[in-house]
Amino acid sequence: MSQIPAQILPAKVLPAHLKRMAVIYIRQSSPLQVEQNAEGRHRQYQLAGRAGLLGWPEERRLVIDDDLGVSGAQSYNRPGYQRLISMVALREVGIVFGLEVSRLARNCLDWYQLLELAAAFDVLIADEDGLYDPADFNDRMLLGLKGTFSEIEHYQIRARLVRGRLSKARRGELALPLPVGFEQDALTGAIRLSPDESVRHAIARVFDLFAAFGSVRGVLRHLRRAGLELPHRTVSRGLGSRVGWRRPSYDAIYQMLTNPVYAGVYCFGKRRSRVDPVAHTRQVVRVERGDWAAFLPDHHPGYLSLAEFEANVERLRENRSSFETGPGAPRAGATLLQGLVYCQRCGQRMRVRYSGNAAYYCCDRDHRRFGEPICGWASAKRVDALVEELVLGVLNEGTLELSLEHARRLEEEEAQVDRQWRERLQRLEYECKLARTRYEMVDPENRLVARTLEAEWEARLAELESAQQAHRRRLAAEPLPCTLAEMREVLADLSRYWYAGDIAPPEKKDLLRCVVERVFLRREEKMIRAEVVWFGGARSALDVPKYLFTPGRIYHRVRELAGAHTDAEIAALLNAEGCRTVKGRPWTVKRMLDFRRSNAIASGLTASPNLRLPSSGYLLSSEVAEALGVNQSAVQRWFRCGVLEGKQDQGQSQLWIAWSAEVAQRLDGSAPVDRRMVSVRRLCAEQAKDPDEILRWARSEGHGIFRLRRGSTFRFYILPAPSSETR
Repeated sequence: MSQIPAQILPAKVLPAHLKRMAVIYIRQSSPLQVEQNAEGRHRQYQLAGRAGLLGWPEERRLVIDDDLGVSGAQSYNRPGYQRLISMVALREVGIVFGLEVSRLARNCLDWYQLLELAAAFDVLIADEDGLYDPADFNDRMLLGLKGTFSEIEHYQIRARLVRGRLSKARRGELALPLPVGFEQDALTGAIRLSPDESVRHAIARVFDLFAAFGSVRGVLRHLRRAGLELPHRTVSRGLGSRVGWRRPSYDAIYQMLTNPVYAGVYCFGKRRSRVDPVAHTRQVVRVERGDWAAFLPDHHPGYLSLAEFEANVERLRENRSSFETGPGAPRAGATLLQGLVYCQRCGQRMRVRYSGNAAYYCCDRDHRRFGEPICGWASAKRVDALVEELVLGVLNEGTLELSLEHARRLEEEEAQVDRQWRERLQRLEYECKLARTRYEMVDPENRLVARTLEAEWEARLAELESAQQAHRRRLAAEPLPCTLAEMREVLADLSRYWYAGDIAPPEKKDLLRCVVERVFLRREEKMIRAEVVWFGGARSALDVPKYLFTPGRIYHRVRELAGAHTDAEIAALLNAEGCRTVKGRPWTVKRMLDFRRSNAIASGLTASPNLRLPSSGYLLSSEVAEALGVNQSAVQRWFRCGVLEGKQDQGQSQLWIAWSAEVAQRLDGSAPVDRRMVSVRRLCAEQAKDPDEILRWARSEGHGIFRLRRGSTFRFYILPAPSSETR
């Protein structure tokens, strides 16, 4: 291009400007404008011709159109604008062309940044109306006003659009993207359930499973085991949306459970975006329910009621492990009471802590926050062992009716799963027939199209065959329904199944949560006091030993037997049941005594006052002798003759007498005299036998033996049994 005379150029264009680049910045705000507003884009490209008229040769003209379809509200997401700013700062630009100020920036922050750099590095700015020098005060003021008007225009346009959408949304008439399972009527615009039965059944199945399992992970595991798929909506620009099927995922299930649209609610304004002008980031934040712009219940048909939706959201909130007052969802850890244990001292929920391979229930919230001493802790293994023994004792014959009801629900559930499988096969058969029809309608000579349609048909056939084989395998592996006899058998052997590892930890936790609401723990000297709160309000107390070195069922069994059995009898019973010590040795009297002492198990047949049960029904022979006012040898002789009943281990000196008010009255002389009574002295004289033989004979025949006062002494009398009198 020939050199333009200096007198023709505007006074603001200097030779120094002409030696640098002329940048023509082009931008349109949205992809729709790029597609439909071609004239505006053409006008912006014409600015390159104006740069030529002002003296810039073609090789020094640069068109930046990287920001087509990008809003000018910010600059961090416009690579073309960032490139322009960099070139200005590097003194590579002599003039910047824009159709108007709004094309360069829609906010004053970006606009004044450009003005400051242009003024500092002697860069001119031109638009359709004129040529400006930012270093000149009058031009700077005019450019500032234009930038302010551009920002105001952007605000007004946006405000009109937002207020219009908000007004329509408050009436429930604003069309919003619908989740899978819903469609909008093309004529009336009303929202309705999907006409596809398989889609409706699959979504309803998710809500039914969550009501049964109570966790998203439980629903996901069940769907994966059953081999079921979930629908999803895919949206294509210009092609609308369609429903596809894919394997279930945690995110898909969670979105269904937390989306109020499935409860028939029209909602708008659940999220809000925030722009950080310094970090150049956009953050989307959730808005609390009370701050939503629109919340209209019963707006359209739903898959569940609003109350059921609220209950599901609350259950999900409680399942979060970081929520202090919720039990949390059952997990795969070894602790069975995770989320159910509370400290009886402060009432706070106790969390699970691990030390090596051992798990503990620990109340240490104040310890972690304020450095206070740990409120309480207990071995999870010991507490779980005793609570599960207690629960297994509750599950008895009375639960068979519940088991039958559960079996009926399982049959209904299996029928629903089978229905979804049949719907899936029906859908695949339709797609296969559709692919076949397309292939048969094509001209056989047109092999370019026929080969593609043939491949699609074969793919549909292979998918159908794979689904049919999976369905047949599932039917072959399907278990038969349980009968009442089988349920009784399982219930009788539930403890064996429980301890044999046939039941997974999450399933054990689900079973415990069906009957146990909370467990309160309190530490004492050698024991941990546990209070189990059942659903319904009933409470049970348990004593958990601190130093339990055997399985919990053995501890519980020893406690059960200690009330009416000696240590030798308990050891013999445990050995007969196949129970061994922690070292695999058989039980002996000494080992049983040490075990009871170390675990503070009280017994009705022990001489230790600290471990003695107050109402065991047994007294020591010395205590009986004191109560009757006789020598201890007399009590022992009466025990051998059968006058008294009791227990004495072989080789042991301790003699335990079964004592009751009836026995005391029979031997302390306070029993009423019966005319049928016969004196033992008289029988000895008649039969020429000693008193011990007469007493043993009377005991063997079932006669009553009484000790009555005669003057200053006591004598034994025999009261014939009613059967002998009849004979």
